[in-house]
Amino acid sequence: MEYLFRFDRPRKHQEQMMGDIYAALQDKRSIIINAPTGIGKTDASLGAALTIAMEKNLDILFLTPKISQHKIVVDALQGIRKKFGVDVNFVDLVGKQNLCVNENFNSLPKELFYTACNRAIKNGKCQFYKNVKDNENIPEHILDSVREGHNSLFYASADAGLCAYEIATKAAKTANVIIADYAHILNPSIKSAFLKKISHNLESTIVIWDEAHNITELGASYMSDALTINGIARANEELKSIGRSMDLDYLSFMINSIAKESLKRTKEAFVKTDCLSEQINGSIDSITEQLDKYALEYIESSKAKRSAILHVSNFLKKWPNEDSSIIRIISNANGVPRLSLTCLYPERVISVLKETYANVFMSATMTPLSMYAEMFDIKDSTYTRNYHSPFPKSNRIAIIDDKITTGYKSRSDLQFKNIANNIENIKKHIPGNVAVFFPSFSVLKNVNKYIKNDVILQEKNMRNVELERLIGQLNPSDNKILLGVMGGSLSEGIDYKDNTLKGVIVVGLPLAVPTLEIKARIDYLNKKFDGKGDDYAYRVPAIMRVIQAAGRAIRNENDRAAIIFMDNRYKWKSYNSMITDIFDITEAENYNDAIKDFWAYNKIKYNYI
Repeated sequence: MEYLFRFDRPRKHQEQMMGDIYAALQDKRSIIINAPTGIGKTDASLGAALTIAMEKNLDILFLTPKISQHKIVVDALQGIRKKFGVDVNFVDLVGKQNLCVNENFNSLPKELFYTACNRAIKNGKCQFYKNVKDNENIPEHILDSVREGHNSLFYASADAGLCAYEIATKAAKTANVIIADYAHILNPSIKSAFLKKISHNLESTIVIWDEAHNITELGASYMSDALTINGIARANEELKSIGRSMDLDYLSFMINSIAKESLKRTKEAFVKTDCLSEQINGSIDSITEQLDKYALEYIESSKAKRSAILHVSNFLKKWPNEDSSIIRIISNANGVPRLSLTCLYPERVISVLKETYANVFMSATMTPLSMYAEMFDIKDSTYTRNYHSPFPKSNRIAIIDDKITTGYKSRSDLQFKNIANNIENIKKHIPGNVAVFFPSFSVLKNVNKYIKNDVILQEKNMRNVELERLIGQLNPSDNKILLGVMGGSLSEGIDYKDNTLKGVIVVGLPLAVPTLEIKARIDYLNKKFDGKGDDYAYRVPAIMRVIQAAGRAIRNENDRAAIIFMDNRYKWKSYNSMITDIFDITEAENYNDAIKDFWAYNKIKYNYI
């Protein structure tokens, strides 16, 4: 059959993928897809889902974990509209704060932004909102910008003095395809209000989850938080700066007391809910309401971008959660007591997966498929499909450098220097840009000290616009080194077009530090999933980040790249089997010679480079 597919013909495996998705949706079943980077999952999923959605009068929600991934979907939908002339009415909708054109609010801390925004709307003090609410005739060029992507809508709305978020959600009410973020559906504090705002229901909606390996981890993060003594001290300073007599020292006293009692012979320990709740004596709601008010007052008076007062408030709001998957831990890091609550498995959050008409879960790292079907709690009603790379194996060379490791006990200045030297030696034999992805910002920082070449550097907590600017510094004809972290915005979901990357070096394994929390998660998942906790909570998530990072270079059949896995643990059986399922590893006595030969072969045979 003919699917709503924007290109003249599908790539290898795309047609089969569309058929599999269509068959699953026809049966009102979800489908989990593992398919390598570059196969064209976005176009295949939209082609099949749109075809059946139009047949059955269904809506589509296309969800991504990162804003940077929206543009690929926008491009695909624009291509479908142009090719078929069909009325695919779509909206690119990001979080309210990212569409806020009011400079008094859009730089506020996330949680405080919503408080300030709602208060301004309620009191009639946001002119941008009023200009949309009171205006039945939004200019045509602004309505058109809704289908050009959220950035186009933002700038068009700002120029016209209109609230971009209100325009987007108004347009979403009549849209049959909505591009949005995971938080819109996974975050319990957002989901209901969001669906009501856009007048849609999940029962008649196909939800496509891009990079779906992130679902459980992100779902758990919405129920987790932490508070330190230093954070409370900063909140007290903020309260004093606005002349408020409210004193949070009693919280510091309680946390110090808990730490003193629980950490006599260890650096971290489990604690119970009532260690804090009983002391506050049921007044958390009134305390947090007052704290929210003072946080807004502090931000307005100081023009600060974040507030410790607000952080204390948010932590206290989450603390009473009685979900059985929540653990509470007191720890001592560098002499500073820290109280945390962590969701080990977000069963309540992912229950939303059963509310939809059907789901399409897709990623380049959905292996083992059975694990995700089990983790999503939908294994009895879900199809699973695995697809191989459509590109010739000769397009890439993959090598394991087992001479070094970033294992915690092996970290030293000498080891970091050796890693830097290896990176620079590899770079000499790769004719173009090379991305190097590390297990953490700490390792990145320590290795970067010894790299002599100029680098493009990812830093902690970079905003989306800063990351886009960073990527914009890379052109296909350049010869630069990009340093980033695995699991970050530069290593997952980003489409480096036109073979911008000629090489990817994955340094180390991004294994979680075996803290009390990690051990508790392994134990919890062991009980829930018949002894599979070690794989589900520890090994597989790390390798999935590795595979995501390694897949950034090869995006189509014309791309060529060298991929180096730099750590001796990639030779261990438990990790090697997962890597070699996807990559054909080249064994070479001198891997730099192998890399040099790979590029020489491509230059001679294909006149490539």
